[in-house]
Amino acid sequence: MLINQKAERQKGYQGQAIVEFAVVLPILLLLMLGLINLGVLINAQIILTQAAWEGARAGTTLNLSLGEGDAEIVGAVQASLMGLNDPTSVTVNIQPDEATRAAMLWPKPRGEPLTVRIAYPMNLALPLPITVTLGAEATSRIEYSN
Repeated sequence: MLINQKAERQKGYQGQAIVEFAVVLPILLLLMLGLINLGVLINAQIILTQAAWEGARAGTTLNLSLGEGDAEIVGAVQASLMGLNDPTSVTVNIQPDEATRAAMLWPKPRGEPLTVRIAYPMNLALPLPITVTLGAEATSRIEYSN
């Protein structure tokens, strides 16, 4: 008799696990999706930081006698963006720009800071369309003089 009562009580709990799983599953999936997006976001930030440093380094060692300028800095940044979904959407801001550096009197711009700023709008893979703008900045002293 006692065994039958226990079996009857457990029959009512058989569907409980499925209902609990159905309630918790969307939350777990969103959490996993969020963690994956966080990893992709961190990876993109590391790529942008490295690209900013590459651009700053290229800008501080330009060879003006060869006519090098901001195009070489942007080229160095673009070459370092491997791994991003859309590297063409990256914007590069260089301070001081090529015209400002050329207008500086000798021995400048040697010793002056050159800053490369990068911005990248990144779309996250979430149920809602979310765009996050990542940025990176690198500053280095200019090693050449006009």
